Amino acid sequence: MIEFKAECGHTVRARDEDAGGLVRCSYCGKPANVPEAKNEGLDHLFDEAEIAHAQEGSTPSRKKKRRQRPVLGAPRSRSGFNPFPIIVKLCYFALLLCIVIIVTNKFILPAFRSESPSVRVPNKPENPAVNQASQRKKEDSPAPGTPERGLRNRALLAGFYVTSTPPGATVLYVPMSEAAPQGRINKCKGCQTLRPSSGASPPRLSDGTYVVELVLPWNDPNLKRFKGYTEFRREVERAGEAQRRQLVEGFFIPDEATAVFFDETEEQKYIVRQYRNVEVRDGRSQGVRGLFLPRIGLGDGPGFSIEELVASYIPDTESYTFDEQDFRGELDFYGVGLTDQPWVLKALTRIGIMTYITQARRELVFKVGIEDGVFSAKAIREPGK
Repeated sequence: MIEFKAECGHTVRARDEDAGGLVRCSYCGKPANVPEAKNEGLDHLFDEAEIAHAQEGSTPSRKKKRRQRPVLGAPRSRSGFNPFPIIVKLCYFALLLCIVIIVTNKFILPAFRSESPSVRVPNKPENPAVNQASQRKKEDSPAPGTPERGLRNRALLAGFYVTSTPPGATVLYVPMSEAAPQGRINKCKGCQTLRPSSGASPPRLSDGTYVVELVLPWNDPNLKRFKGYTEFRREVERAGEAQRRQLVEGFFIPDEATAVFFDETEEQKYIVRQYRNVEVRDGRSQGVRGLFLPRIGLGDGPGFSIEELVASYIPDTESYTFDEQDFRGELDFYGVGLTDQPWVLKALTRIGIMTYITQARRELVFKVGIEDGVFSAKAIREPGK
């Protein structure tokens, strides 16, 4: 006997020989397809077309092609599209991406970081000089929003800072220990030369005390445009060796130079300004700023016209910044006349140094700190000396 479920859900029993044929349901009276075998179960429920034929009275063939059963776990779609394989592939891809990210962050990137030169090597002894320099640099740096003061071109502070007005002087320097007590240093052992035309950068000197010379040929174009310079050259040429130094000191305004020379070789004659006891500490120099500027405007007296000097012979380019109000107060303190103060400030803004002779005949040198823009004054000659 074959037992199966009719369309109405009632259990129908049929003979074995009726397999594949039609019998009438004893419950609802409708025809029902008899399965071909006992274990075929509910295959007829998936074949709606056969049931329709049976209801219309048509007799299907006894041997029917079985419908393929769906794969277990795969969702059926009425349209025939199965998204399950795509979802599985996306899950695999996401899993692979997570593995790559974890491996990269945990193993690959740390290996690169460990080879980077910026990583501090453990147990490496620290350099006290470097630490002190770094600390000092932080302390010297202006607070946010504060204008930087001193020399505008900060790159020039990387080494030994030497300059002249007018520009173009050749620089000679030698350790104090190698220099003679007096006289020029050009023939001293260890003397070094820095020529402005060579394009060489300022040297980095070892800590110590030096003697520095600034040298200009006496026929330098910048010197020849000074008022009265041609007559000065004629006097020097006629004078003896002892008088030449006096003539040079009398024509040019004083600065911090410890000695002024008129030197002569077989090829050329030179104006030389020498500066002793120039200290270099921890890579810094107090700086040497030489003035080859004429005394003009006050006849044979020791003074000179600051206004004409600044307006005629000092470059217009502003190279230094400082607190002008503070500097004016300092100039008042040292007895600089109100009409002269604007010209002294102009000179300090442009070249960072200016000589002034007060009414009491006191010779002073005012300077702007090349690194911090701080005002300083030095008396280079007192009255009667």
